[in-house]
This record gives sequence, structure tokens and C-alpha cells, in this order.
Amino acid sequence: DEGSEAFPPTLTEARLLTRDEIAAGYRLSCQFKVMTDVRVKTEDPEVDSAVSKPSLPKIMIREISPQVRLEEFSLSKPDIHDQVSDYSRLISALVTERPRIDRLNLLRNLPRIIREMDYRGRAVMYGSEVIDILPFSDESGIFGVAIDIGTTTIAVYLADLKSGEILAVRSAPNPQSSYGQDVISRIDYTMKRDKGVDELRAAVLTTLNKLIDDLCRESEVSKERIYDTSIVGNTTMIHILLGISPERIASSPFIPAFTGGKVFESRELDLEESIPSSKIYIMPGISAYVGSDITAGILSSGFVEDSGNVLLVDIGTNGEMALKRGDRIFTCSTAAGPAFEGGNISQGTIARSGAVDHVWLNGRDIGFSTVNGSKVSGICGSGLIDAIAVMIGAGILTESGRIKGEYFELEGPAGIVRINKRDIREVQLAKAAIRAGVSVLMDRAGIETRDIDRILLAGAFGNYIDPENALRIGMLPNVPVERVSPVGNAAGLGAVLAVLDSGIRERAEDISGSIYYVELSGRKDFNEIFVDNLALREG
Repeated sequence: DEGSEAFPPTLTEARLLTRDEIAAGYRLSCQFKVMTDVRVKTEDPEVDSAVSKPSLPKIMIREISPQVRLEEFSLSKPDIHDQVSDYSRLISALVTERPRIDRLNLLRNLPRIIREMDYRGRAVMYGSEVIDILPFSDESGIFGVAIDIGTTTIAVYLADLKSGEILAVRSAPNPQSSYGQDVISRIDYTMKRDKGVDELRAAVLTTLNKLIDDLCRESEVSKERIYDTSIVGNTTMIHILLGISPERIASSPFIPAFTGGKVFESRELDLEESIPSSKIYIMPGISAYVGSDITAGILSSGFVEDSGNVLLVDIGTNGEMALKRGDRIFTCSTAAGPAFEGGNISQGTIARSGAVDHVWLNGRDIGFSTVNGSKVSGICGSGLIDAIAVMIGAGILTESGRIKGEYFELEGPAGIVRINKRDIREVQLAKAAIRAGVSVLMDRAGIETRDIDRILLAGAFGNYIDPENALRIGMLPNVPVERVSPVGNAAGLGAVLAVLDSGIRERAEDISGSIYYVELSGRKDFNEIFVDNLALREG
């Protein structure tokens, strides 16, 4: 910053940064040497929501049936012979069974509202509760928001509750990452600091408010017309959002405060700034380490409806997965770490503009592409998987993870990215954790690789991962590649379904309550299974 003294740019910075960037004050934190007090500004680039959290496919619902709906009413005017209260007059005019008003602010304003509307209007119903009253002529619509709070990325979707259309999608890095890249480190932070939960909660609330404001501005939707919000995420993320200490999740016997579905008012979650009129539905989770994001993915991916043996794998920091055999569903979570989301990788990044997203071998030449064709900004999960597979195919990397030389360099018109020995080890650890978790579920379900009919890949880059390369490095059971189907951000889609179809919520409760959770720490053979899957080979 101006007025601050700093060590001149190093040779590495001179090579990796442009002259304009250096002139503008950009520096690499890993190279920067502090000489005196300095003021540092970190750049938070806009995240391409279509990449970091894939765009939603067309919503396939037979009939839009949201929890929120409009009901028209026309009231008789009171007189000296008809002294029924305004509340009773409205309630008796509604068709909904046993309607009620629970919001005190609405009740306070009811006399004024119905008279200004000349006793004719539309009641905004949330189930059997009246949550707002609109003029009869109002055509501004009713809307819902779906939120997926991932450990690395937060995605928010804005939906029209009448048409079922997804109006806009926004995403951003989860700001809690600066407190810890995985849930265990964040839980540890909350336990070591008196206000730890409040700090993490405030960080995510700030991001949510901004994303929702951006969606409303982009779609020209009044935030007062957002009446329903569904939220999914792993159990730790949900606990922190609600201001509940997650400390008991971290130690045996791993007991969360709750896992069932809950409904709150926006003010209870301190979200009244961006969604003042909305109810907030928290989808039910399954256990301390398998959250509502998996419940949402199960509901949105066709997992339950498939008649075969289906494996759903959310390739993210927490490595959550589910396996269905017949009418039984088994789930577990493995500590895959953040490697596939850019964490702990020397030049790792989320899938934002400039991230190396695909790598291929063409004869003796190695090529790569970047998100949006932009200048290289790092390498994301799908690019890492491709690169490891290509290195093995080119004889640069052995199955044990040994590389020829200190690093592997990808160079092209868009720039240069390097993958070093530590990066390869991080990928090995992540893929071994996922594959070991799958092995345990298969053992528990009593099936073998040949019995798996379909593998669904969910997660931040579910639509971008190359299934052949994922199989080649041994991240998944070695099934024919045509059995592997990326489903993108299944958790986000499940959250959207929850605001468009009220029946999804009942199904979520039924499914989450019937799933069998497998606690990997209770398996004495898990470490052995994990080590067996470190090799970078099909299996």
C-alpha cells in the first residue's frame, strides 16, 4: 500500500506477475518479505457461478407446488351489526384449512392493511399461516431463495415460485475458509476462541446477504417478495449458521445438536436485511458428518428412483457419499480434504476464471484449457485429476506417486502452472479417502464393484470432472465409464426443489430418518483400506 515499505519483487514474482500487476502493487504472499508495518488488501475476484457451482439443469417437476402460495379474499365490511374482529373476518374468508397469523408485525398492521385495500386482496400463505397480505391488483410475484453452504463455496439461487423458473444464480468462496479449510479446523477455531462461533457465523451471513442482494438487483426482484428460503449444507456449516456450537461434532461419540428439518423466521437467523419477509427451511441432515447437502443430493439426482445399485459421491472437502442397494441406503463421510477444491495445492484454486480445468495428452504433446480461456490463475480439481492421469499416461508419474524431477510444468499460451511432489501427495490422500469410504460402504451393503449399476458424481465440479480420468487414478470403483454420470451441484438443486415442491420436505424427513450411517472411525480396518487405495491406478 502507498506509504508502506516492502522488499522489492523477487525473481519468482517478476516471472509470474506482469509488469502492470507489479506496478499496481500486486505481490505474491508466499514471496513477500515484510520490512515494516504494511497494509495489505486481498483481492476477492468474482466467482463464475456457472463453474464453481454448476448451473442448474431444467427443473423436472410434474407440478409446481411450493410451500408459499397466494389466496385471494374479499371481505364484507364491518358495521354496527357486524362487529367481528379484523382477524376473524380474514381467517373465515380463507379457503385454507385452519389458517392463522403468527407474525406479530402483520397482526399489528392488519387493520390498516385491509382498509387500505378496501377489504379485498391476496393472502400470502406459508402452509396454513398467513405471512403477508398483498393488494389484489399486485402482479409483482412471489419468490424463493435456495442456499447451498459448502465448506469451500456458497451458492445461492433465486426462483419464481409461480413459474418455477430459476431467475439467477450467484456463488462466492465461503469466507470461513480463512479460519480453516475443513470442518475440523473450523470447529477447533470455535473451541479455542470465546466468540469463535459468532465470528464464523458473521462471516457467512455477510456473504449470504451480499449474494441475495446481488440476485435481487440482477433480477429486479424486491427482497420483500422473497417468502421462502431453503438451506442445505454439511452439519457443521448448519450449526454455525444457527449459532450452535459444533464442538460435540468433533469428538466421540460425534453427537450434533440436531439433524431434523427446522423452520425459522429470517430475523432469528439475522437475515432480515436481505430476506425480511421470508421463512427459512433447514433441510434435515443425517449425522454429524453427513449433512442435509447429501439429503438434498439424494432427492434431486434420481438416486432413490433408480432401481439398481447406485453410488452417489460428493467430491468435496468432506467426501460425503451414499450407496443404495435395494431399498436400503448407506452413507459415510471421509476426510478427503480441500485438494479437489484448490486447497493445499501450491497453485490450487476453485474453478474460477483462468483456472486450468482440463488437461489432455495428444500424441506426445500435453495441452490444457482454462475457465473462460483466461490467463492461468491456478489449477482446479478437474484439472488436477486430468493432470495426474496424463502424467501417468506419459510416464512422468508412477502409480506410487513418484514424479520425475521436482515438479511437472504445464505451459501454454494462457500461462504456466506447476504441480509439485506435495501436490501429488495431496491428490493421493484425497482420492484414497474417497475410494476407501466407497469400499467400506460396498462392504457394508454386501456388493462388489461389478454390482454397481450407476455412479453419480456431485460436488463443486461434478459437471466438469472427466470420468475416465477419475477411474484411471483409482478415485472410483473400476466400473465401465458409461455407468458414471456427473450430476453437478445436486445439493443446490435439492435446495431449489425444496422451495418449488412442498412435498420434497416430507420426503426429505422420511429419507433422512431411514438412512443407515456408517461411522468410519469405528472400523478398525479403515486405515489399512485407506493405505491400499493410495496407489494411482484403476481398481
